[in-house]
Amino acid sequence: MKKNLLIIFILPLIFIACKENQSENKLNEKLEFYPDNKNLTFKKRVILENTDSLFYFYRNGQIFKKGKIQKNGKPSGIWNLYSNDGKLREIREWFVIDGHSRINRAWFLNKKGDTLAWRDQDSIFKQKEFVNDTIGTRATDYNVFDFNKDTIYLNEPIRGVVFCNSRRIRDYDSQIRVFLHSESENFNSPFPNDSIIRTDHFENLKTDTINQKWFTDINPERYGHVAIFGAWFKNPGKKLLRGYMEEYSHGPFKENEIDSMTAKVYFEKIIYVKDTIE
Repeated sequence: MKKNLLIIFILPLIFIACKENQSENKLNEKLEFYPDNKNLTFKKRVILENTDSLFYFYRNGQIFKKGKIQKNGKPSGIWNLYSNDGKLREIREWFVIDGHSRINRAWFLNKKGDTLAWRDQDSIFKQKEFVNDTIGTRATDYNVFDFNKDTIYLNEPIRGVVFCNSRRIRDYDSQIRVFLHSESENFNSPFPNDSIIRTDHFENLKTDTINQKWFTDINPERYGHVAIFGAWFKNPGKKLLRGYMEEYSHGPFKENEIDSMTAKVYFEKIIYVKDTIE
């Protein structure tokens, strides 16, 4: 008899706990529905500590797009966009710079998941609510930031290389350089402004002749669009490396009053620094 009473006593506790968990989850979510059908979810916002997750849904229940937004509603980080049959068709990378969200890079995919250099259609998302959700480019960005490690010892630097494979200044001769900010430990802080980042920069291989020996497989004509950069950290722990590649060209330009052009591609990388020396 006592055994049966124990089972009966435990089951209500489990049921109550489940209801409480469901209530907590619902408190962390905000739902919006299609105006003509209150049973169809149009948008879901999951409230998190520092940034929120946002989801948009097709009428058939499939996800249209998902990604992170800051508390002020600005999109940031990686956003994935899907066709109405659930296939990933576009990836957008957002950075919030000086309080404004900017598209940093984008990748376009076909139905098989292969990367497209150029998407012919302006929009492939045909539902009327999403058909105008487009950005200012249909070309995949092939600029690459490559790092030697994710975890380093306290007495070694992090090393990176950037390959400018998608020039944004195409009508004139251009080169690149990298600007770096290496000691950020506040992972929720805004992206540093130029006055902070531009204190530390690295030239491309055309100028950085010492490092040309590591790139014997690259045509020397490309040296102006490849740059090596790196940083040392003073203390151990989790670090956030931030910066950008700046493509630039100096004039004078024909029929143009400006004397220089620049285009930036931003990056950030989490690094773990061990408290030991190798």
